[in-house]
Amino acid sequence: MRRITQGLTLAALTLVMALFLAGSLQATLKYKKETGKKCVFCHTGIPKAGDEDPQLNEDGKEFKRNNYQLTEEQKKKPN
Repeated sequence: MRRITQGLTLAALTLVMALFLAGSLQATLKYKKETGKKCVFCHTGIPKAGDEDPQLNEDGKEFKRNNYQLTEEQKKKPN
């Protein structure tokens, strides 16, 4: 009985992690589709879910200040 409980717990945790990662991937793909920019355009590193520090560079901070829209100047910059 204990093995069944452990197996179900492991399966539930795996499912939660898969759903969480799928949501993160969708957000990343949506950003790339909408802006045409790679993650490194705004980030100095790869932020993890729940991080208080999104590891933004100057372009990332400007993007955030501009209500999550690229400025005209940013649109002209290469990826």
